[in-house]
Amino acid sequence: MKIFNFKTIAFLLLLAPISLFAQVNVTGVVVDEFGETLPGVNIVIQGTSRGTVTDYDGEFTIQASPNEVIEASYVGFETQEVPVGNQTRINIVLQDGSVQIQALEVVAVGYGDVRRRDLTGSIASADISEIVKLPVENIAQSLGGRIAGVQVSSSDGGLGDNFSITIRGAGSLTQSTEPLYVVDGFPLESSNMGALNPNDIESIDVLKDASATAIYGSRGANGVVIITTKKGVSGRPQIEYNGNVTVSNIANMQDLLTGYEFVELQKEIMMDDELFEQNYLRDGRTLESYRTEPAYDWQDAIYRTAITNNHYLSLSGLQGDLQYSTSGSYLNQEGIIVNSSLNRYQGRVSLDQKLMNDKLRVRIISNATRTERNGVDPTGGDTSVSNALMYSVWGYRPVSPSGKDLMEELYDDAVEMTEDYRFNPVLSAYNEYRKTTTDNLNINGMVDYEIINNLRFRA
Repeated sequence: MKIFNFKTIAFLLLLAPISLFAQVNVTGVVVDEFGETLPGVNIVIQGTSRGTVTDYDGEFTIQASPNEVIEASYVGFETQEVPVGNQTRINIVLQDGSVQIQALEVVAVGYGDVRRRDLTGSIASADISEIVKLPVENIAQSLGGRIAGVQVSSSDGGLGDNFSITIRGAGSLTQSTEPLYVVDGFPLESSNMGALNPNDIESIDVLKDASATAIYGSRGANGVVIITTKKGVSGRPQIEYNGNVTVSNIANMQDLLTGYEFVELQKEIMMDDELFEQNYLRDGRTLESYRTEPAYDWQDAIYRTAITNNHYLSLSGLQGDLQYSTSGSYLNQEGIIVNSSLNRYQGRVSLDQKLMNDKLRVRIISNATRTERNGVDPTGGDTSVSNALMYSVWGYRPVSPSGKDLMEELYDDAVEMTEDYRFNPVLSAYNEYRKTTTDNLNINGMVDYEIINNLRFRA
């Protein structure tokens, strides 16, 4: 009897650690220091391969034991480690880690250049040396995911589309959420970053907190993007050439219905066997016939392998008290949709002259760009959705019960054209002539005079 009791006690003691360290579902939310939820944060159990990511609302669920540690990491933020213990709900606050870079790094702000270690506001910088390696025609495309709290979006993703930047999330439902753009000290209400060549940019700094309002007033309420372009440097004149050739393909296509699946769906929609047979079971066809009958692949017909050529040439230097920098670039980009392309011609001149024993400084910057966009609008812009090219691509029938070649027909005679403007997308893409030419010319001048030490007049 004593032996039985001893064995029972030993068995219960073995079960105790199992129940003590049993895994439970731990939920939580990840936010930044301003309380904004952070989607896409990596959540892992330290020392294991178990992990997940936060959803759009910053929420996560993961299985963990009380003795384990949850580790949350996100680009631009400090990694946080939280012991689980007896908690089943954990709220994690990530601190902005963008200011913990080199202490001697100089950052451009509204009132001048300061060392990063002396900053009191939230300022983040983009790594230009990495950005220029990416074959993009608009530098705004490269900022998304590289600076904490900065989101980049496009209206339709078409060639030459101007990208929109949002800092720290949208602050208004009805008003503009665009930040203020300051290029070489000159404020601009719209970005038009596509008019700048990435190779001409020296630095991009983003002011993300109330310090932007303190410097620029209400115009900086949505944040400020400060862009500084390159100047001439001392020494021999420098000639720089950059060129690249890029090959592009569509990454993912929509998974559309096959011919058989489409006809089967029409049978369910019509709910009239006689009407269905008149439209789809002609000439002895049966529903099973569509399993082997050729189907149209409209996506494959309009997509292509696109080639982009990008060339850049610059001359810069310092001649006495004159800093000069001049550059020109040419971009020829084919779209992945047939018969679409983008041509961009850009030239820039920057002159910086010091006079009166360096007490007077005069600077003139000019930038000229011509952009030519060819091809159909894939989304239709602000007009009816049925006018959009992709609406026809994804909505056109993959089979032709009448036997006509739909590739050669302007429109599908089975579609009621008074209600649906669905034209042949292939004929539209190849034959529509749409050319948009945009000219952009910016000329800015600045005079800076030092009255006494630490007192300057600038206009």
